[in-house]
Amino acid sequence: MLLSKNTFPLYIRESPTKLFSKNIFSSSFDKYKIVPSFKNEKRSMKNLTCLSSFLSSPNDQHFSLKAFTNAPSIIMDDEKEIISQKANNGIGIVEFFEGKNILVTGGTGFLAKALIEKMLRTTPKINKIFILIRAKDKGAAFNRLKSEIIESKLFKCLEEMHGEYYMPFILNKLIPVVGNIYEPNLGMDIITSQQIAQQIDLIIDSAANTTFDERYDLALDANVNGPYQLMMFAKKCKNLKLLMHYSTAYANGEREGLILERPFSMGESITKEKITSISPFTNFPSLHVDNEIDLVSKLKNNITNNIDLEQIMKNLGVERAKLYGWQDTYTFTKAMGEMMINNMRHEIPILIIRPSIITSSYKEPFPGWMQGFRTIDPLIFFYRKGDLPCLLGDPNGLVDLVPVDMVVNATMAAMAKHGNLQNRQLNIYHVASSSINPVSFSQIFDYSYNFFKLFPFVNKKGDKCEVKKMRFFDKILDVENYIWEVLSKQHEVQNGKELTKIQIRLIKKKVEYLKNFSKLHEPYMFYKGWFDNGNIRKLMEDMSEEEKRSFEIDVTKINWRNYIEKIHILGVQKYVLEGSRIN
Repeated sequence: MLLSKNTFPLYIRESPTKLFSKNIFSSSFDKYKIVPSFKNEKRSMKNLTCLSSFLSSPNDQHFSLKAFTNAPSIIMDDEKEIISQKANNGIGIVEFFEGKNILVTGGTGFLAKALIEKMLRTTPKINKIFILIRAKDKGAAFNRLKSEIIESKLFKCLEEMHGEYYMPFILNKLIPVVGNIYEPNLGMDIITSQQIAQQIDLIIDSAANTTFDERYDLALDANVNGPYQLMMFAKKCKNLKLLMHYSTAYANGEREGLILERPFSMGESITKEKITSISPFTNFPSLHVDNEIDLVSKLKNNITNNIDLEQIMKNLGVERAKLYGWQDTYTFTKAMGEMMINNMRHEIPILIIRPSIITSSYKEPFPGWMQGFRTIDPLIFFYRKGDLPCLLGDPNGLVDLVPVDMVVNATMAAMAKHGNLQNRQLNIYHVASSSINPVSFSQIFDYSYNFFKLFPFVNKKGDKCEVKKMRFFDKILDVENYIWEVLSKQHEVQNGKELTKIQIRLIKKKVEYLKNFSKLHEPYMFYKGWFDNGNIRKLMEDMSEEEKRSFEIDVTKINWRNYIEKIHILGVQKYVLEGSRIN
């Protein structure tokens, strides 16, 4: 049945669901001064505009959005602390990172790479950043550091700032370390692990397997065993001031309504919450990570055929996730990773950042930077080619987007706040937009339609692909039938004759792929929750005006139409699709 498209409400104000109790955090805060990142104002302006010449493609006029600035992040404090911080120049973000030694996992990934760039650009007095890299030896690790980070387009602004001193500067700051987060001592040799454990002040954990339907055994290893090994190593770090772990806002699973920034404890599950909220005396099995690992281990021992194992493990992950109230293997194992960290933290201060769907940079170091497709992008770019004329989803459903530079800014501000406070707490931050600046799926595809009407995709034959308004269905069969109908007509029009058997076979293959793709994303296309970000709002209150400009995190400032049409689509085309098979 076709879902009718209604006008999307400008705001949503509903009371939180009964499934979630209010979580209150308190802490104390001292006075900190802001230390300028650059020696003079002229240097600072160079930081803001250094890539004006770098963006030189015909469409790059869309990228020249005033100056490239940033804003601050928020945390959980009582009213007295907020008043105190307002009177004392904010959090002290720049000062906090000065002289610090940091261990980063997942450093070659999209988010961690953006965070490393920002730390080097705005806090150049940071000491060392040790980057854990999977490689066979030190030489291979250095080659990955050089090709995937130092020579990345993302670092061009930093390179312009330092000029001929760029390589000495960055090689002095970034230290590649051979390792593997899934192994004891994070896969480092004994001497290296001991040296790093003695030196580091902060740990940034960005390593994860983000495939929605990954094999259960592989997802557990990455998203649960990884945090376990990291916590074991963290306990050896005597000077550790804070461990920051990236999770996802969708680790909240199938919760609905306003979803609060609440930590997970071992034994909890979304299904258990729902059942006990309706019937408090009904028992439901607790979710224990050890039991899940044992289950996988026993199954693997009893299966000898690798082909069977592959499919069994994929199916098992989905089944276990849905049993306990999560959409897929990815969000399920990320939630269990949070449980593992909470269960093991003891006296270690922990900060968990839960971003929603991370998209291209809003401003920094320049608008539109992106690495890889991020959830909504395959939908948009299948749409531009005419391959995806409809979606399985609610047109009025919220799609929660947040630009990568705002996630980075929130991370740095939150780390500075909690690292300064040194409270042995677990603090959760949703970095999300749905509760304060919502945008719907229908709006996203209206903006995409506007863009592709002006700048249509041209195929290898030189034909322009004409897009039509996106249609939405609530049944997969309707999606399958409509895609078949549209693609068949496209081929008939192009060829001027009936379809051949080969063409029919190719269309069937494409329809099957898009059907499975739609089913995989279905839980997010009908998602019924939105994420509270009260801790981010408190963090903004704690920041000085200078910090708000330099570390921008206020997502209410984003005009989604302008961002999608003039920044994001262009950014994905420039930094992801150039030279790719998808283009």
